[in-house]
Amino acid sequence: MLMRLVLIVILSIVSIFIINYTGYASLEYTPKNILYASIFIIVATIIYKILIRFLKLFLFVVIVVPVLFICYYYLYTYITGAPPEFMQF
Repeated sequence: MLMRLVLIVILSIVSIFIINYTGYASLEYTPKNILYASIFIIVATIIYKILIRFLKLFLFVVIVVPVLFICYYYLYTYITGAPPEFMQF
């Protein structure tokens, strides 16, 4: 845990350096700016983890479920000789 916090602080210092080097802004290396950069990095990683989980669920629903349905459809049609009737009124 301590190593992760040290890594986040180092990444925030590097991000401030990159912002200063590219000329987007002129930031000083104050504890307040380093804290803000660290908080931003932590929030960005949390959002990344949440979005990755939803992306995995989305890909499962969009890719895996239809492929399983198509396999079931063709297997059922091959075995019985008639397509399945899903909605019988």
